Amino acid sequence: MRSKRLSLLFLAVTLSASAQTPAQPIRLTLDDAIHMALGNGTQAELARSNEQMARIARSEAWSALMPQADAKLMQYSQSINLATFGFSLPGLPPVIGPFNVTDAQLSAAVQVFNFAALRHYQSLKGSAEASHYQNEQAENDVAAAVARLYLIAQRAQSQIDARQADVALFTRLLQTAQDEFKAGTGTRLDVAQGNVQLARARQALLIAQNDRQNATLALLNAIGADESRDVIFTALPSAPTSVPDLDPSLTTAKEHRPELRQAIEQVRAAQLTVEAARARLLPSLSLDFEGDINGNRTNDLHWTRRIAANLGVPLFHADINANIARASVMLHDAETLLSQRQRDVEQDVRRSVMSLQNAESRVAVATESVTVAEEALTVAGDRRSAGYGSPVEVDRAQDAYRQAHEDLIAAQADAAAAQFDYEHATGGIRRYITNANTAAPEAKP
Repeated sequence: MRSKRLSLLFLAVTLSASAQTPAQPIRLTLDDAIHMALGNGTQAELARSNEQMARIARSEAWSALMPQADAKLMQYSQSINLATFGFSLPGLPPVIGPFNVTDAQLSAAVQVFNFAALRHYQSLKGSAEASHYQNEQAENDVAAAVARLYLIAQRAQSQIDARQADVALFTRLLQTAQDEFKAGTGTRLDVAQGNVQLARARQALLIAQNDRQNATLALLNAIGADESRDVIFTALPSAPTSVPDLDPSLTTAKEHRPELRQAIEQVRAAQLTVEAARARLLPSLSLDFEGDINGNRTNDLHWTRRIAANLGVPLFHADINANIARASVMLHDAETLLSQRQRDVEQDVRRSVMSLQNAESRVAVATESVTVAEEALTVAGDRRSAGYGSPVEVDRAQDAYRQAHEDLIAAQADAAAAQFDYEHATGGIRRYITNANTAAPEAKP
């Protein structure tokens, strides 16, 4: 009995320990994050559904142009009231039957000339092409959003590394101040200031750790991953070394931005919709075929058929002019949207180029500021050790050092974000989507 209780206790402890064991972190590259967001994200999934619906509508319009055929086999018992048809035969009751009928029917129809149906199919085909570019636009937006979240989380990780280095630095400075105080060459004020600097560094470390946790949760939520797992990020993308020229960037954007290509296809589809509405005023030609085998019994079945050519000429349909007017308004709206998209794309490119220029300058200034701050901190420490400097001078140098590193981290992250914004503005972000589609479906632990 005791042995059984010990076994149950051991099992409970084992299950509790396994339940409390944190999930293994995943090593996540930017391509992995984009791939997972495209596969699991809501926005990309809805865009794919819209494209699929547009393809279904195109197939339905195409089926209206194809031959239609039906077959039917009937076996029924029937009686006929002759009086219904105005017959009254002497010696026969008014109702004849019931009698059995076997009837096999075959019917077929084909559109020979229907310009309205043809233009309607071509219009829906253009809409399907527009939905394909809309899907690409959604993928580009998802990739850009995930890249920003990835950079935010990565920046928070860099801040943690910098804050940990600050804690280590100020721990050494505090130890130096304590040693000097014990040796009689320092003051109690130096020790107090060292404690304050170390406390500030630890507080900044806690803030950076909290920022990283929030950014990681946002990223895991966007890519549809398990939010209980931690993430190991790859190296921060390097800042751009040169800013591309504006004119080639505008040309590239006009060729590759899916929003523009979608708007162009929508204009073409709207033009075909207008032509389809006007084509309803034209005659249409179709062929019909009906074949019938019927009789009372299987040994007296006979074949009959009917072949007809139908020429339809619309004489008066009040809705045709209304449909033409509605289609014309839709064409005007599509052309207006295309003009607005062109202006928006140019604005995006110009803004992204300016952001790259500012980011490049910020990184250069921040890098130089870090070098100056490190040198100033070294000089202040040397002057304090030699007895020429004051604790205030060292304190200010330490603050400048910490702020310079903070500015450099922010400048590098903003430069990387500006690079992604530029690639999104010009359509070059598709290369990240291509790389993500060829990557492994799961990030490796």
